[in-house]
Amino acid sequence: MPLDRILDKEPKQFEVLQRIMGYLMIALLVVIYYFTSPDANYQLFYPIFVVVLILFTSRISHAIQYRYGSKTLRYCFFVIDSVVVSIGLAAVHLSLLLTFVFLFGLVFTAINNKISMMVVSISILIAIVVFYLSTIFIFGFEDYFTQTPTELSVVSCICAIIFVNFANYYQNRRVKKLDIQRQTYFKEMNRYIELSNQLSRYAPIQLWQSIMRGETEAKLEYKRKKITIFFSDIQGFTELSETLIPDDLAFVLNDYLSHMTEIAKQYGGTIDKFMGDAILIFFGDPNSQGVERDAENCINMAMAMRQQMKFLRERWVKMGYSALHVRMGVSTGYCHVGNYGAVHRMAYTIVGRDANLAARLQSAADIDEILISDETYKLVKHHFLCAPQAPIELKGIQGSIKSWQVMEKYESKKNNQQWFDYEYKGFQLVLNLEEVQNYEYAELLAVLENMIERIKVQQQLTNHSGVVKLNLEDEIK
Repeated sequence: MPLDRILDKEPKQFEVLQRIMGYLMIALLVVIYYFTSPDANYQLFYPIFVVVLILFTSRISHAIQYRYGSKTLRYCFFVIDSVVVSIGLAAVHLSLLLTFVFLFGLVFTAINNKISMMVVSISILIAIVVFYLSTIFIFGFEDYFTQTPTELSVVSCICAIIFVNFANYYQNRRVKKLDIQRQTYFKEMNRYIELSNQLSRYAPIQLWQSIMRGETEAKLEYKRKKITIFFSDIQGFTELSETLIPDDLAFVLNDYLSHMTEIAKQYGGTIDKFMGDAILIFFGDPNSQGVERDAENCINMAMAMRQQMKFLRERWVKMGYSALHVRMGVSTGYCHVGNYGAVHRMAYTIVGRDANLAARLQSAADIDEILISDETYKLVKHHFLCAPQAPIELKGIQGSIKSWQVMEKYESKKNNQQWFDYEYKGFQLVLNLEEVQNYEYAELLAVLENMIERIKVQQQLTNHSGVVKLNLEDEIK
C-alpha cells in the first residue's frame, strides 16, 4: 500500500515528508482564514511561498548536508520551520486557536528532532524579526488575538491531530520494526554462536579464540617459533582394535581422548590433531608463557595424563577390557607453525625436525614412560627429576639422540608436597591436594583413618604368611 511505503521510509526521509505535510497544513489554514476573515489582504500569496519553498527543499537539504553534515541540516531546517510559522502567524494576525496550533506544531518538531536550546533561542529571535517584517510590509496591522471562527477551529484541530498522530504512528511502527529486527538479529547471533561453538570443536580452542578476537586471520601463513611438542599413543591399541567390536572400541577411544583433552586444556596446550589413539599437542603458540614455562607445563600435563591413565586402566579392566598403557615423547625446538593447505581448506599445525623427534621418542619409550629430548631436559631440569638414557638411533633423525626419562617432580619441602602417588599390588593411593578444598580435609582424614584401622585388623587376623589365625577354641577342637 502507498501508506505503508511512506511509513517504511528511513527517519530522514520521513522527517522531510512530515515537514512538507506541516507546511501544506499551515498553508491550508491560512487560505481558510482568508475566506473566513473580513480583514484578510494578501494571505493567498502564502501558499505560493510554501510551494516554492517545498520545491527547493530537496536542493537545500543536499547542499547543507554535503557541506556541513546532518546535524547542521537539522538545525537549519528548524530555523526555516520557525520562519514559515512566523509568516503564518503574521498572515492570520495571531488568531488565538491558530496561534496555539502553529506554536504547538513547532514545539513538537523541536522536541521530536532534539533541537538544542541555543538553536531554539536563535530561531525565536529570527522568527520575531520575520513576523514584524511580514506584518509591516505584507499583511498589515489588524486586530490581534481575535477569536478563531468555528469552521477554522475545527479544521485546525483536525490538522494538529493528524500532524501529531502521523508522527507518533510512524515512531511506534518504527519501534516495532526495530524490535522485530533486533529479535531477528538476536536469533541470528545465537545461531551464529551455536555454529561457531560447533565449528570450534574442529580447531584448537586457542586458535579459534584468537580468530574470534580478530587477532588472527584464516589465511595461509606460518612463522618460525621455539615450541615444545608432545606426542603420545596407547601401547597395544592396534591389537585391541582387532578383538573389540566397533562400538566398544569407539567407547574406549573417546573415553581416553576426552580425558586427555581436558588435561591438555587445563595446562594450556594446543591440541594439534588426533591420529587414531595418538595425540599431538604443542606449547608456545598461539599463546606462550615463555619457552621454559611452556616446557614445564608440557611435562606437568604429561605426568597428569599418565596418572589419569591409571584410573582409566582400572575402570576399563573392571569393564572387561584389556589393560592399556601409554607412551609419551616430548621435544623442544624451532618449528614452523601456522596454516598449511589450500585457500579453501587449511590446517593449523607444526612442521619441523622436533615434531618428528617427539614422535620418535614416543616410539622408543617404554610403557607409561615419558621420554624427553636433551633440549627439553635443559629447560625443566630444575623442576623435575630425570634419569639419563643411553643414546639412541631414531628413524629419520640423523645422529645419536640423547634422551631423559621423567621420574617425578621436585618439591622444595617434603611437608609441602601437593601430590602423592603410591601404587602397590592391592593398594593404590593418589592424592592431589591442589584439587582438595579446605572443608574436605575432615572427610579425607576420616577415610584414611578407617583404612588404617582396617589394615590393623587384617594384620591381627593373619600370620606372617598371610594365613588367617585360628582362635584358641578352634585349635582345641
